[in-house]
Amino acid sequence: MERNVPRDQWLYDDRGMMKWMGWILSDHSAYMEAEAKREAPTLPKTEMTSIEIDRVLQQAWKKSEIISVQKNIEFDQRFEPNIEGALVGNECGLIYVQGKDNHAQEIEVAEIRHVEIIDAEKWWLQ
Repeated sequence: MERNVPRDQWLYDDRGMMKWMGWILSDHSAYMEAEAKREAPTLPKTEMTSIEIDRVLQQAWKKSEIISVQKNIEFDQRFEPNIEGALVGNECGLIYVQGKDNHAQEIEVAEIRHVEIIDAEKWWLQ
């Protein structure tokens, strides 16, 4: 939106900038912070045995708790970001974890490096 008012009718010396540009910058900086957090390298957690993984998954399933899963897939000496959400199903060596966006991700149990139960309130408020 641009208004062309003759300079002799100006009430004050305007710099010619849109006054709402700060809102765009704050949205952009919030987006950049979220991207930096998403792209930050994930530190490897201690590798759990299949028995320990099974015990944690059973507890999460029985008590409907929120879990954080780290896959044992490494690329460029970095791990994928942890997958956080509710355990909503399991079938034939697969588990289904539903995140905040209501999108369920399929994870092979054999690919799990570490799984832990996290506080649901803190997970939701992130």
